[in-house]
Amino acid sequence: MWYKWGAEMEADVKVSPTTDRGRVTVGRVLEAACDLFGTKGIQSTSLDEIGVAAGVGRGQLYHFFVDKADLVAEAVAYQVDRVVAAFAPTLNAMSTADDVHAWVDDVVAYYAASSESIRCPIGSLIYQLGDNDEAARAALRTGFARWQSLLEAGLRRVANVGGLTADTDAHTLAAALLAAYQGGVLLASVSGDVGPLRHALHGVIHGALSSAPGLGGPDRARTS
Repeated sequence: MWYKWGAEMEADVKVSPTTDRGRVTVGRVLEAACDLFGTKGIQSTSLDEIGVAAGVGRGQLYHFFVDKADLVAEAVAYQVDRVVAAFAPTLNAMSTADDVHAWVDDVVAYYAASSESIRCPIGSLIYQLGDNDEAARAALRTGFARWQSLLEAGLRRVANVGGLTADTDAHTLAAALLAAYQGGVLLASVSGDVGPLRHALHGVIHGALSSAPGLGGPDRARTS
């Protein structure tokens, strides 16, 4: 259950930073919150810990955030922006079936090489939110919608050059890939092995990509 920051010190109105210094301060707070939420969990992270990690006093926290729920929502939105921005260049460049295979392989390789626990930096947050954290949930919904939209746009470009089979719908495939990613990461987290993620992603694209010469279809998948 969320706790208040102290009734005597709660802010009534949210204050947005109007100076470069203020924006830098808010950025440090959000960076610290994202890191701590990822390692300790949202409910186990105190505001004092966030303030110490960001080098920010309580007064500044109260100045820019109404309460902890407000900070959580802002941190979730900030994390969503970071994750989507990281994926965007690759997905914006996706135009062939080979690119789809490369994206899948890169995702699996990233988690295989990571020394940290396997988890989606935004998907893992949904399990930590309280029933009343609707603003944070809305930020997650928006983030997943943006992610799926990028995937779908890339897959439509793949379809335009004949890289998808005739009965494959780009919208449906994008939704399936995102679901396979999230489910695969969850199972990989439990097992400590990226195998479930690899199988989930390759299972979705198997049969969906054209095997036409030069388009990087199933033949490439068997050799990758």
